[in-house]
Amino acid sequence: MKKPITLIFTLVLAASLLTACGGGKKEEVPATSEPGILKVAVVNGNDRFTQNISGAPDGIEAEIAKRVADAGGYAVQFTMTENEEAMINGVANGEYDLGFGRIPDTDTRISGLTVSAGYGRGGLFLVTPKNNYMDCLTLMQTGTLGISVKAEPLKDEVDGAEEIATQSYLNIAEMGPDIASGTILAGLVNEREALSLISDEVQAQELINSPKETYVAIMPAGSPLVDSVNSVIGQYKIDKAAGEE
Repeated sequence: MKKPITLIFTLVLAASLLTACGGGKKEEVPATSEPGILKVAVVNGNDRFTQNISGAPDGIEAEIAKRVADAGGYAVQFTMTENEEAMINGVANGEYDLGFGRIPDTDTRISGLTVSAGYGRGGLFLVTPKNNYMDCLTLMQTGTLGISVKAEPLKDEVDGAEEIATQSYLNIAEMGPDIASGTILAGLVNEREALSLISDEVQAQELINSPKETYVAIMPAGSPLVDSVNSVIGQYKIDKAAGEE
């Protein structure tokens, strides 16, 4: 009796295809690049979100990262980066599992990455010469307003902005001397930039009725950490509202 060779060959071929394709199952993305370790990048800062305490981050962002690590049973490994670009690039290429840097959810640089729920909000600040207290743009009569590229997405929501001559600043370090010298009347910046510009010659204050940015954490594309991160952020907000540290 002859064996059904054609049928046997078909079954073998089908089995081979299933093996090659992983049985049709989607390959799972690991939560962390190194088992048992949560690698977290935090942009260096000096504010309520992140402070550099003896080389380690402290503040809202570090606290959320520690809670995520505890929830997943990971050892947390922090790296403090000098700017947002380094942090975003590190998360994108898988160097870090989780990144914080007070990144707004509207930031185009995080397109394609996994993004968390918002963990904080911050407004725009007006940087002015020392002892010149302007807390809204409607008080500005003449002169040019400098605007950092990070503040530009919200400038149209600021009362009076459309009636003032503006100058865009890609390099925020150039804004302070221009304000001090009178080259521009004031500067519109985000909170982190405001803190970096404060000096003996210039000061900063939050705008009245300032539009707000929502800050998010970022993870590599497809990261399964997002549910845990969102859960921690939600509980963190509840704890803070209840007055817990």
